[in-house]
Formats: sequence, structure tokens, C-alpha cells
Amino acid sequence: MKFHSQKRFQAVEEKYPGEKWLAHYHAALPRYRGWFSSEGELKRSCLMTCQSALQTHMPELVPLWEHLVALTHADANDARLLSFYCPAPYLLSGSTQAVWTRYTPILVRNFDYSPEYCEGRIMKTRWHDTEVIASTDCLWGVLDGMNEHGLSVSLSFGGKESVTEGFSVPIILRYVLEFCSTVDEAVKVLSRVPAHMAYNVTLLDAGGQVRTVELSPFSSPKVTYKPFAVNHQGDFELTDYAMFSHSYERQQFIIGTLYDPLSSIESFTNAFAYSPLFASNYAQGFGTLYTAIYNPQLRAMEYRWPNRLRMYQSFAVFEEYDVLVDLC
Repeated sequence: MKFHSQKRFQAVEEKYPGEKWLAHYHAALPRYRGWFSSEGELKRSCLMTCQSALQTHMPELVPLWEHLVALTHADANDARLLSFYCPAPYLLSGSTQAVWTRYTPILVRNFDYSPEYCEGRIMKTRWHDTEVIASTDCLWGVLDGMNEHGLSVSLSFGGKESVTEGFSVPIILRYVLEFCSTVDEAVKVLSRVPAHMAYNVTLLDAGGQVRTVELSPFSSPKVTYKPFAVNHQGDFELTDYAMFSHSYERQQFIIGTLYDPLSSIESFTNAFAYSPLFASNYAQGFGTLYTAIYNPQLRAMEYRWPNRLRMYQSFAVFEEYDVLVDLC
């Protein structure tokens, strides 16, 4: 796998998709088109099916999707791509995510992936009636993020390579942050909107409610009270990816850290910068690209990268700038 030793991350504010979003779309489109057609375009659902699925499961997103289609002058194939309904399987990503629940609840996550395929964008938007700050994927989807109500979300790959009819999970998380304000509301969405691959979604809201929802093809979503997720589902599920990604070792470390009476919020967050939570296997698509820390009570977040680079953002103060990260 191609490996770039540097990765640029951008903080971008744009109230509604316009010139900034369109510039990113044009830059990223060739890669997304290649992925979309990787199994042959006939494998993808027709445009009418994609539009109908959006209307059925996430109707509030349809006007935004139509705006994106018009903004990009998308043909039928690109409009299908932008729906992210029944897309091609993903390259598998890692991730560790956990909620510190004592005194000041925060959601912390490491995103482990190939630098080449990470969009590297942190966007502040107000696409509907809610401000959202999120790390993006799928052009308009969400890897992790928070909305102005304090609802915070993060996804990690669930370890299974099976695929079914459904949406790309980042688009579902976009829907959650656009239209939900509490964990209970988010759980209802995740329980009814079909996802096309296995993912674990960890949720935290301003009231301190925590859930992890395990989404899996051919199974009903499993809602748990676990304040963490790695790259397998259930207590123990033996998959090749779980072994490759050291998912069990990371889970045991997280459990030990969360419930250690000597742990503090500082030691908990700092642990994400070290093994076994931090990964450096970038060449094989499993290196930690960033750590995100979401504080719902403060409506603020921090992003951390290797070599002690930091970015602080909030709904009160959001600054646009770039960070160039050396990966080693």
C-alpha cells in the first residue's frame, strides 16, 4: 500500500456546502469514483433506488443531497455515489474509542487508517438548524464529531468483512448529528437506518448518557452500555482482522484504564498516544492518524497528532487553519 510520510489536516468552516466543499469534492472525486466502480458500476444500486432509500430512511437529508448533486453538476453515476447507498466495501480501518465517565465525561478516539485514504478535514457546518463540528469521510459524512447540543459520536470498524444493503455508516452519523440532540434519539436512528458493513458506534451526550451500538450485516443492531469499542463485536469474536489489529489487547487495556481507581482524565487521554492504543503501521493501513477528544459539557474538542501537534476548537471559537503532520 502506498505510504505518504506527511499528512495535511485542515479545519474548515462553511455554513452550507459551497465553494469550500466543492473544491474538496473535485480534489477527492477521482479516488471516490475509483472506489465506487471497483466492483463494476453494475454492482451499485440504480439512481432511483438510491433516492428512494434516502427518502425512506433519512428523508430530512434528501434536500441536502439534491443540493450536492446540483452543486457538483453530478451525472447519474456521481449522484448514486453521493447517496452512499450500497457502496463498494471499504478498505478496513481500525480505531479505539472510549468514554471517560467520571466527573467530566469525554469521548476519546484514535482513528487508525491509511494516510492516503483519510480526508483530513475537520468541518464546522450549519447545514440544517444545528451546528456540527466533525471529522469528515464519504465527502459529506462523519467519522467522529459533536453537534451544538453536545451529542458526540465516533465509529470504529466492527471486524467483519460481510456486506449487505444499507448506507455507508459515515452518512448515517451525519444524519445523527444533524437531527439528534441526545443519545436516546441517536440510538433510535441507528436502530432503524440500515448500514452496509459492520461498525461500532459510541455515543455520549451533554447529560452524560453513554451507549455503544454494534451494527452488523444480517443482524439486528445491538445496543450496549459499554463505554468503549474497538474492532470486534461482543465480548469475544475471533476474526482475522481482530487479531491483526490487536483488538482484544486494546480492549483489555481500555477496560483496565477506565476502571483503575488511580487513573485520571489526563492519564486516560494521554494513554491514546502510546501502545497498545497507538499504532504506527501506516504502510499497511493501520496507523493512528489522529486522536480526537470531545467534551460535551464545554461544547469543545481537541485534536492530537503524532509529535505533539494539537488543535483546539469549539462552537464558540472555531479557527480555520492547516496542520502538516509527519508520520514516523
